[in-house]
Amino acid sequence: MDPEILEDWDRRLRGLLVAVCLLFAVLFLRLFHLQITTAADYAKESEDNRIAQRRVKAPRGLIVDRDDEVLARNRASYSISLIRGSTEDDARSVAALEEAIGEPVSYSRRSASVRLKRDVDFQTVALVEERLRGDGFPLHVDIEPQRDYPYGELTAHIIGYMGELREEEAASATGRYLLGDYVGKTGLEKVYEDSLRGVDGVSYVEMDARLRIKDEHPFPDREQAPIPGHDLRLTLDLDIQRAAAQAMPDTLAGSVVAIDARTGAVLAMVSHPSFDPNVFVSYRAQDERRQIVQDSHRPLLNRAVSGLYPPGSTLKLVGAVAALEAGITDTLSTFEACAGSLQVGDVVFRCNNRDGHGELNLLDATASSCNIYFNHLALILGIETWHEYGRRFGFGISTGIDLDPEEQPGLLPDRQYHIEREGWVTGHLMNLVIGQGYMLVTPLQVARYAAALGNGGVLVTPHFYGEAPPTQQIEGVSPETWETVRLGMHRVVYGENGTGRRARVAGIEVAGKSGTAQGPRTNDDAWFVAFAPYDDPQIAVAVVVEDGGGGGATAAPVAGAVIRAYLEDQARRQQAVSAETLQTPEPGS
Repeated sequence: MDPEILEDWDRRLRGLLVAVCLLFAVLFLRLFHLQITTAADYAKESEDNRIAQRRVKAPRGLIVDRDDEVLARNRASYSISLIRGSTEDDARSVAALEEAIGEPVSYSRRSASVRLKRDVDFQTVALVEERLRGDGFPLHVDIEPQRDYPYGELTAHIIGYMGELREEEAASATGRYLLGDYVGKTGLEKVYEDSLRGVDGVSYVEMDARLRIKDEHPFPDREQAPIPGHDLRLTLDLDIQRAAAQAMPDTLAGSVVAIDARTGAVLAMVSHPSFDPNVFVSYRAQDERRQIVQDSHRPLLNRAVSGLYPPGSTLKLVGAVAALEAGITDTLSTFEACAGSLQVGDVVFRCNNRDGHGELNLLDATASSCNIYFNHLALILGIETWHEYGRRFGFGISTGIDLDPEEQPGLLPDRQYHIEREGWVTGHLMNLVIGQGYMLVTPLQVARYAAALGNGGVLVTPHFYGEAPPTQQIEGVSPETWETVRLGMHRVVYGENGTGRRARVAGIEVAGKSGTAQGPRTNDDAWFVAFAPYDDPQIAVAVVVEDGGGGGATAAPVAGAVIRAYLEDQARRQQAVSAETLQTPEPGS
């Protein structure tokens, strides 16, 4: 053979050998990369495909009243979830579930385990467990704690309700939350969300190649049990709360607030009409939710802290305190006899008794709620002094209660307020001193006002939970003034011409003040404030009934029912203490 041809073949073979060696070198390097350099990464990816992580929801803390009666608890709720695979596999699983239950399912592939349907019935649970999982679909049933409110409407405005975390809220939420989680939306559920919410746990499931669950607990030592949330023990007394709700007229809106006159602890807070908070945590109650939200009677409004009302004659005691301190009046002084009306300039102001009350002193004017007496008093007192004492009682300022939505501060108008709107005239003060005009208060503010009148001028901070906040003494008011005003309130209930006789309660002395306030409604709003016992005030109550008419006729019996419930509750507590004392053996016995 030609030597040149042999040399050419030899050159070609060497080139081919070099190319083969290079290919084997690349293959070797690739295998080295896969099996040595990135082996741990691929092992982890394989483990992730085989092992799915699931979140275990933590039970929310309980909310109980001061006697440990459960007001908010948790019940078992079933949810259907999908262990995520490929997009095509997920779509097939969802389609199978939709066909089985006859309902559309919406979901987001943002986590390894995707919740498809929550709060399902047991029939759906059985269908998933017996049929769909048996057909190889990677679906599983989670048992999650769902909020339950055993007393429904009775405590709705206090406890509040929960709802799904919205997308805009999830963006700013901490890592403890995922989109679709339930969080406190109103009431104490929202205020104490961080305390009530626990820490979720973690569990694992092992999957086979077809994404079927092979083992529910492959790594028990790696699982983390959920940590339940903290319980809340409130100052609320369910017996008093129930009595207050039952005493309110069924057909009229309004509110009742009862607080401890010494500490500000809220014993009862009723807003009527109310709503069932359970419908906000149930996926099967969408129609009921819509009805509540659209109800023209506004059942979601907590009238105790967000309802704004003119307080009527309950406010007259602000003028009484101011006048006593200014030396304008005392228990014996009288003004011109009440003839049923008083003309100031071109305006005639009417009394609640068209025939007039005649000549009255401060105590009798308080008992009969004479408008004309307090109009005379206001003419001497002046707007600046009256406004200053109104501010000292906390009107126009939020009380600071631990509740959501945040309370309204109300409105305590001064001279400048009127100048900026329609100009100042003396008639504005004539209305303000009897709780009319632009004056607006919340029932909670009025309850605190009643407590201060009874306890000698100590302004408390209403609260539902924890230690009592510091109190504040109203300055510039003598003990003699407080005693005089208290005596006038006692005559409101027990005096011959008292307007609050329907607030009497057997076995306890009550002091109070009625009010009838003109507002935007067809009829007047009925008010009554009270404290008891008279000699040692422990409870203060404020009642407002919209469209209720006379305060002494409509609101006073409600206040009486609340105080009666408090008295009965105290008697039960005393009996329990006595029984416990008898059962406890003496040392050495």
